[in-house]
Amino acid sequence: MKCSYSINGHDIATPKKAHAVLFHARFIKTTRPEFNSLPPYRDSQQKWIFYESEVPTNVWGGVNKSYDLWKMFNLTATVTSDSDIPLQHLHMKCQPKSNSRPSGKNYAANKSKMAAWFVSHCMTSSKREVFVDELKKFIGVDVFGGCGNETICNRKGSHNYEHKACMYDLIDRDYWFYLSFENSFCDEYVTEKFTLMVRKANVIPVVLGAADYANILPKDSFIDSRDFGSVKEMADFLIKLTKDPERYNSYIENIHAYDCRFPMKFECNLCEYLHNHRHERQVVLDAQSFWSVEQRCVSPKDFYRTFAPEIVPNIKFLKKPDIFL
Repeated sequence: MKCSYSINGHDIATPKKAHAVLFHARFIKTTRPEFNSLPPYRDSQQKWIFYESEVPTNVWGGVNKSYDLWKMFNLTATVTSDSDIPLQHLHMKCQPKSNSRPSGKNYAANKSKMAAWFVSHCMTSSKREVFVDELKKFIGVDVFGGCGNETICNRKGSHNYEHKACMYDLIDRDYWFYLSFENSFCDEYVTEKFTLMVRKANVIPVVLGAADYANILPKDSFIDSRDFGSVKEMADFLIKLTKDPERYNSYIENIHAYDCRFPMKFECNLCEYLHNHRHERQVVLDAQSFWSVEQRCVSPKDFYRTFAPEIVPNIKFLKKPDIFL
């Protein structure tokens, strides 16, 4: 099956030219002229797709919520599995390798630093920065990118991964753990940096997010912050792992025992879906409700209360936020 595409906005009003129209939700703004010339209704023969690769907390701050457009979509394409066309290319799938055996390699042999964190957004809705501040009381955390002072590949403050190979080599060689902390706590959302690091570096990922990571990686190949009763308890566990090379190495071997890949590209999934459902009519009641913060995300205070209660009093917003009032 084949599909062609165009970025010509004039095709929107011509069903014979555009069987489907893809709208990138977070860019639907009055400042963009193409959205001021939309037809007043969606043709019954067309499929209008609400597309968004970001979580709700990162979408609604800058868009025009008053558009009637939000109630005209009849397909969804987001990071969650309940979308009509889930963005599978963002979700790594791991399958056990046949006849996999431990390598016997000591991955812990030359590591000398506790944890590395690559981060570009310093103030986030998840308040992960508060969690890291507490973690730093017990273990060393080197911060790279726009929010840190560490250098990588002779670059300071850079977070565009221009030198990915150098970054992976650094983590692989020096660090016991890699912090993969999400900027929002929303359904099924996992940053791409997490999956890339797992595939490229021999390091144990420490995760902080609302996703079910056990659906992505095998058991005992990562450390979930939610499995502890406090930040200190998790820090103590990390320290304990550094003193037990055999157990530390088992985490890495568990990752290597699986073949982790990304499914086919979104464009292919979209084309296949449109062909298979070309005669079906679908309606989304309201895209703003479907992709709402209230339905998809949890506030940082509620999230941390069960496993890091000591940091909840430190969670404050400098200004009145659009979310989690």
